[in-house]
Amino acid sequence: MGELTGHTDWLLANAGVVIRHALTGGCAEEVAKNAEVQACLVRLAERAAAERLGDIHGSHDYRMENILGKCAVLSLKKDIPVFAEKTDFILAFLDKHTRRDDSEEPLSFGKIYASHDYETVLASFLPMLGYAEHAAVRYIARKRLEILYGFSQQGRYDIYMDSAACKSVPPAWRARMIDSVLYADGNIALPTVHDLVLFAGMMSAFTRDERAMAENIVSWMLHEKCRALGGRYGYFYVPGGAYNAKSIVRGLCLVDLQTLVPDKGDLTALVYQCFLLSHFSAAWESEWFAMALAFLEQFRAAEGHYRFPQHLIVEKSDAYVTNGGHMNVGEDKRGKLYREILSTYWMERISRNRERGIYDGA
Repeated sequence: MGELTGHTDWLLANAGVVIRHALTGGCAEEVAKNAEVQACLVRLAERAAAERLGDIHGSHDYRMENILGKCAVLSLKKDIPVFAEKTDFILAFLDKHTRRDDSEEPLSFGKIYASHDYETVLASFLPMLGYAEHAAVRYIARKRLEILYGFSQQGRYDIYMDSAACKSVPPAWRARMIDSVLYADGNIALPTVHDLVLFAGMMSAFTRDERAMAENIVSWMLHEKCRALGGRYGYFYVPGGAYNAKSIVRGLCLVDLQTLVPDKGDLTALVYQCFLLSHFSAAWESEWFAMALAFLEQFRAAEGHYRFPQHLIVEKSDAYVTNGGHMNVGEDKRGKLYREILSTYWMERISRNRERGIYDGA
């Protein structure tokens, strides 16, 4: 645990039980009584009771990525029994799923989804929830690390192919048909926002060599040439089905803070992106991250705490956690210090990652 700072002392005095637990590890028995935590646990309990993993990827609050993502925002951990008992079925599924052999199966969208949704997306938040050492989670993290490191080492940003051979593809899509070499075996060799979540949670469990691989991948994601590719990269092409082309993954869509005056919608993900990126030294050394922190610093109040505008700490229904749509950490929205507590808390988490130096091997 990082050393307590002035912000931590203020937060411990003013924030609710969820933030106090997130900062100190204490109050675990009280966390489950928080209304926002209870609402999240109800959704997870419904899935656990039915052992239903469907609807993994998407922005709806019933999607598994948002359920687990919100659990991570609320800093729930496997050492909280009421939470852990509801995640057992997910880990059991991953144990079985990662032992399958689909190497002889032909490429299909089903095969791509089996790797993306049922591995990367499903496992992405589990390290932050305390499962970094679970065998299936570590297997998925290592698999993604090797695939993406092999790609990022190439320094390649020309990721598109000649669409002349792509039949029945809408003309508007043809300039952004992703090279099929990058997903020929069903594993997508492009870093996604879920990969960033996964690696951020794994950094303290990775070996030194694994951390170096993750840093290389994050450097690729932060390059201006990657930002120019856009948040969804483009379209995947698999002929023979009802749909020949689909947009499947979401990359790290970073707002242009240098040449544009971003609108509120463009900035919604900024704080959460900074939190994820703060796990990596590649981010702290990047120009974009420096500009992002400078942008957030303008909202520092006179007493040293932060008070972001509402669009930077959004909490709303049916919004992606990874897009910054669920930033409330169990606080009462009616409280006079609501914005100040949340803003200061997220900046404290970003600062702690730097001070802890987990990316340097501490």
